[in-house]
Amino acid sequence: MSVVRVLSGLRRVDRVLGGRHRLAELGILMLLLSTAFVLRVLPLRWGVALSEFDPWVQYKEALFVIERGWGGFAEFFSWHDTMSWYPWGRDMGRTAFPGIPFAMAFIYLSLKSLGITVDTLELAAVLPVVYGVLTVVAIYFLGKRVGGTSTGLAAALFMAISTAHIGRTHLGWFDDESLSLPLMLGGYIFYLAAISEKRSIRGTVVYAVLSGLFLGFMAASWGAHKFPLAFVPLFSVFLAVIGRYRRSLLVATAVAFAIYTSIAVSVPKLGPGYIREVTIFSGFIALFILAVFEAASRIKQPETRRLTIFTVLLLSAIGFFALLGLGVLGVPGLKFLSVILPGLRDALPIVESVAENQIPTWSIMFSDFGLALALVPVGVYQLIKTRRDPDLFIVLFLLFSAYFASSMVRLSLLASPAVALVAGHGYAFVFSRLGDLIAQRRASKKRGEEVNIGLAAFTPVLLVLLLLVSIVPSVYGGLGSRVTLSPIDQGYQPATIVTSSFPARQSIPDWVRALAWMRDNLPKDAVVASWWDYGYWITILGERITLIDNATINSTQIGDVAHAFMSDERTAMEIFRRHNVTHVVIYVTHQFVVQGGQAYGRLLGFGDEGKWIWMLRIANQTGHFYRESDYVDQNFQPTQRFWQTLLGQLIPYKPTQTAFGPGHLYNPSQLNYFRLVYQSSPPYQSLAYVYIYEVVYP
Repeated sequence: MSVVRVLSGLRRVDRVLGGRHRLAELGILMLLLSTAFVLRVLPLRWGVALSEFDPWVQYKEALFVIERGWGGFAEFFSWHDTMSWYPWGRDMGRTAFPGIPFAMAFIYLSLKSLGITVDTLELAAVLPVVYGVLTVVAIYFLGKRVGGTSTGLAAALFMAISTAHIGRTHLGWFDDESLSLPLMLGGYIFYLAAISEKRSIRGTVVYAVLSGLFLGFMAASWGAHKFPLAFVPLFSVFLAVIGRYRRSLLVATAVAFAIYTSIAVSVPKLGPGYIREVTIFSGFIALFILAVFEAASRIKQPETRRLTIFTVLLLSAIGFFALLGLGVLGVPGLKFLSVILPGLRDALPIVESVAENQIPTWSIMFSDFGLALALVPVGVYQLIKTRRDPDLFIVLFLLFSAYFASSMVRLSLLASPAVALVAGHGYAFVFSRLGDLIAQRRASKKRGEEVNIGLAAFTPVLLVLLLLVSIVPSVYGGLGSRVTLSPIDQGYQPATIVTSSFPARQSIPDWVRALAWMRDNLPKDAVVASWWDYGYWITILGERITLIDNATINSTQIGDVAHAFMSDERTAMEIFRRHNVTHVVIYVTHQFVVQGGQAYGRLLGFGDEGKWIWMLRIANQTGHFYRESDYVDQNFQPTQRFWQTLLGQLIPYKPTQTAFGPGHLYNPSQLNYFRLVYQSSPPYQSLAYVYIYEVVYP
């Protein structure tokens, strides 16, 4: 009887889903979502922790709201944090995007109101994985709108295994990008639904409202929202210019623009003045142009209509550049402008010092997108061939996002959905052609004809084999260990705090130990100076006051710390005295090897021993003159002048000639004003070392 009921239930499900092909479609999608989830939770082997640095401050902001209950959402905007950027502190509500912490706080408080209590750190660690899976769902629906079910499923496959996406949505990556990407794709899906030619005006308004809400919440979550907020109105104008204007374009753009702009200017970090920035103001220009197209559609004479539109477009362009030249319109900050004009990055050593902000190499691009790149030309060709509105939207999305990804490493994430969509469309086309050939062969057989499809099947079979090989981890014979394409390799990485910010797939607990020691042993009012990379960790995990951190909101203060590290001991002591610094923290990476009874050690460059060149350049930018050639030789090795700086003396491993050539062995300096009070590991016992010095003022 129970078997009969099960079969009956399955039949009902089959009818609801519309047939067995729908059931198969759902099954494949669930398999892809499961794959996406598993790949992103692989870091769980090393325990629950947040990765990198920025996710920790997002977690701190979420805790602030959670501890205050539902009223914390309002209190957040008046929060002045006194633990960072001493002595000024930081207005968190006015300098941080609230999207990520607000989303976590809302989820936590909602669960709590239902009687479900979860661990906050575990929730923060797992939410990026959930957001990553939601991105795969969104890319499926967007792909389905572009090329049908086959494109949607193929795009979901490429998104699920995208190394660029996994790198920003794995367990512990509790940062802006993880949530912003599904919000952006959701905004795109509803926008394309709103401008559909078959849509009624009422339907257009409903979908445009949803699009505006999604893009608006993205604007409250991530600085890269500038791209979709400018891209949507630009695409509407593009459709109008190529002769596809219709009233739904004006309505959809106006409604979505009004909503996401209202949300954006309500974020204190952006503020009402954001309306004058090019990102938002381009929407006003687009609406004006679309309104002109609407008015011109009532002009019966084609020549007059074309002349009117051309004149308005020309005057709009002249007016736009005139407003820019007069300074009426604001331009994005140099960091964002440098994405469009990478040459500007030379003027931003603070930005350029971060690896993810640099221009990517071809190997990085290939590692991020893998074999999907091979299918992109096929997908682009097919999309241009059909030229429907969603097809053109995806092509332009790919072109712009690929340019930005080639300009800055971290923006490969922005291009990952476009690459997945286009590659998925190409993948679906290749297999659909094979299906057509098989169908032709069957028809030919019925007529007594013989058709050989062996060669035609070679391409899809080869694609499947290459895809399977690329997924294999390098340790099991994948495509290589230096530049791996495997999403498993990308996902199977411990959190940064677990490895002490050292690029290794193992536990190196030096930073964890050092932060615990700070929390338990330093005075509550201790002021800690370190390079800005470690500021969030020291403030949040070490619970001690810091001068600078990863927010980099005060370049002058960062320059002062850089100047102190690059100065002699006494000058540095006087600089720290002005800032009431009590302790100085440095981070050093060193490898020690004994072969044949001979010892060899070398600094590896992943700690301050490799970051000092940026300290020098930032100090220069903020008014402290240093001639770089005095500190680094033609082989890009530090000179004796560097080893006389405070940082050079604080690093206990000094240049030494060994049996294997030049190396670095333990030989700490004798300092007058800096006393070592903690070392995370004894010499030669680790790969990463944290040293804490107490400043001894005369």
